[in-house]
Amino acid sequence: MSTESGGVASAAAVGPPPGMKVRLSSNESPFGPSPAAVEAANAAVAEGHLYPDDQSVALREAIAAHEGLPVEQVAVGTGSAALLMDAIQHEAREGGSVVSFARGFVVYRLGARNAGARYVEVETDGPATHDRDGYGRDVERLLAAIGDDTRVVAIDNPGNPTGAHLTGEQLQALVAGVPEHVTILLDEAYHHFAQGQQGYATAAELGLDHPRLLVLRTFSKAHALAGLRIGQLTGPAELVASIDAWRPRFNVASPSQAAAIASLGDDDHLRRTVEGTLEGRTRMAEALRELGVPFTDGLGNFLTIELGTASGPVTEAYARHGVGVRPLAPYGMEEQIRVSVGTPDEVDAFVAASREVLADVPARA
Repeated sequence: MSTESGGVASAAAVGPPPGMKVRLSSNESPFGPSPAAVEAANAAVAEGHLYPDDQSVALREAIAAHEGLPVEQVAVGTGSAALLMDAIQHEAREGGSVVSFARGFVVYRLGARNAGARYVEVETDGPATHDRDGYGRDVERLLAAIGDDTRVVAIDNPGNPTGAHLTGEQLQALVAGVPEHVTILLDEAYHHFAQGQQGYATAAELGLDHPRLLVLRTFSKAHALAGLRIGQLTGPAELVASIDAWRPRFNVASPSQAAAIASLGDDDHLRRTVEGTLEGRTRMAEALRELGVPFTDGLGNFLTIELGTASGPVTEAYARHGVGVRPLAPYGMEEQIRVSVGTPDEVDAFVAASREVLADVPARA
């Protein structure tokens, strides 16, 4: 278990490499947003001279209806990353510690740093092999890391960038074991791509009960609104309101609010996006198995590949084929890359490039 809270250069963990014809580095949806969302955003731009609704009432009402919650239990922000930062800084504002699994989403570390809190990483299993996925998580180990000074437990499920996840049974055990004074941030950014697979279940499906459980979701992945920055936070009304009070005013733009509302109403586009992503993920996994390269066949819209050698030259080799992939050094993963699922044509390009790029990587042996 590591308790280091050392600096992380956030710029090193975000943004696609420039000039890539095939952009598989940022876990974006290659299928684009709902046409209804585009139309709604464009219409809202016509009133761009007006400030947006600071309370995002219509959007919060739409999310509340979609989730079956009172509107008082819903807050929105500029992506789930911003909401996570706000929540961590609010809950750890007097110091203490933030506990998460090692190689969890980098924002948890950044939020702890900004709050002046100690960041405690709980080690996971090792990298993927030819026989199993990597980075398995031990709930009992995490619960043992919670101390008197712990203020937040942050869990990405499924995890980014490792692809690891907790099953519904494991998640129930974790929530049951966290003391009532500790806030749980359950980050379900990739839940659309995980449901019904490998024992995965959302907090809502499990009916989890904890007085400080907050669930975060994003419109950046399956809803394909990454550039418009919309995230949602749900949980106990008093806690949600207290965290929401910390955000900047007028932070969610009117076109973003309108696009998210419209996207929630377009089930057909969401279904096609998820189906296309799962089909692409399956094709990429099959190609890597044929190549004999170990990887974690995770439940997000990406795969985490083991190289057995420094990722920099491999990333550069993919770039020479016009394919952008994500090196993972900011997570302490020097010999791994993360590759997002693309369109069918982009998957073809990744597979063709991989036959050359991965031909000599040590992990293939």
